[in-house]
Amino acid sequence: MVYGKHFARIYDAKWTPWGKKLWPFLFKVVREKRPEAETWLDVCCGTGSLLEYVCKRGFSGVGVDNSRHQIKIAKSNVSEAKFYTQDIRSLSLSQKFDVITCTYDSLNYLTVKRDLERAFCKISSHLNPDGIFIFDMNTYEGLQDQWSKTFTVRDPSMTIIVESSFDSKREIGQCIITGFLKEGRLFRKFEEIHIERGYRSAEIEQLLTKTGFSFRKYDGNTLKRPKKRSGRLLYICHRRLS
Repeated sequence: MVYGKHFARIYDAKWTPWGKKLWPFLFKVVREKRPEAETWLDVCCGTGSLLEYVCKRGFSGVGVDNSRHQIKIAKSNVSEAKFYTQDIRSLSLSQKFDVITCTYDSLNYLTVKRDLERAFCKISSHLNPDGIFIFDMNTYEGLQDQWSKTFTVRDPSMTIIVESSFDSKREIGQCIITGFLKEGRLFRKFEEIHIERGYRSAEIEQLLTKTGFSFRKYDGNTLKRPKKRSGRLLYICHRRLS
C-alpha cells in the first residue's frame, strides 16, 4: 500500500510545499478564467496542503484521495473542507465543480493508458460546463532525468531512504521508500514501493482530446512555456463545447 499509516504522516511533515508553490499560479488562473468560481475539487488531495489555501480564499473545497491515512490527516489539517476516500478511476460524487485540480504528479501512478483515460472521463463528468481542470504530470523525460538517484531525509525522530530508478523501455519509474521511525528507544521500519509511468506529452494530449478537453500547457516546474525536455508539464483544461 502506498501512503500507508507511517508514510502518510511523514509525507505531511516533509513533502507538502508543492501546494504552497503552486497556489499563486492556480489562483491567478482561476480568477482570470472563471472569476465566479465557488466550488473546488482537489483529486488525489493527499493531506490537504492545497485545499488549505483553497478554503482560506473562500472556495467550497472538497478533497478525494485513495489513501484513508492521507484523508484522516487532511480532515485534521483542513476542517472546512469535505473529504472522501475514493479511487480517481471510479470517482463518484453527488455534485459538479467549477474547478478541479490534481497535482504533484498523482496521475503518473496510473501506469496504464486506459486508466488515465478513465480518470479524465471521470473528471469531465464532475466538471461544470464552463469549469476548469488543472493538473500536472511527470514526463517520460522527467523520470528519465530525475529518477535514478538515492537520497536520505533525517531528523532526530526518523531516517528516510529514497531510492529511485527508471526503466526507459517499460517507461516505468520505481521509488523505494524505506523508513525508520523512532518509538521510544527503538526504531520501527516500514517500506513502500511507488510506481509511476513516464508519459510523453503526445500521449497525454491525445487522451485529453479523446475525452473532450481543450488545453494549454506549461512547464510544471517554472510555470512558463514548456521546454523540449520539461520534466513536468502542467495543463489548464476546459471541456470542449459540442
